[in-house]
Amino acid sequence: MQQYFCAYHPLNRYCVSARDKLKTDADGSTEFYIQADSPGKDRQSNWPPAPKDEFVLMTRMYWRKHEYFPILDGSWKIPAVKKVN
Repeated sequence: MQQYFCAYHPLNRYCVSARDKLKTDADGSTEFYIQADSPGKDRQSNWPPAPKDEFVLMTRMYWRKHEYFPILDGSWKIPAVKKVN
C-alpha cells in the first residue's frame, strides 16, 4: 500500500491557500514554485517546498454544499504543471 506523508522542510509549510498572501502576476494569474530550493524572497509566498527527489503533488479543494463548483462538471480544469528547469 502506498503511503503519502509531507516532507520536512525549514519553512514548516505544507500547503498554500487563498488565506496566504500570495503574489499575483500583472495579468492576474498566480504562479506557484513547487521546488526544493527557495525561488527567492520576492517569490517565497508562492512557494510550497517540495523534496529534491520524487514526490506526489496533490490538490484538495473545498466548496460550500449548495454552491456551483465547475470542476465537478468539467467546465474548469486544473492548470497543468510545467517543468521550467
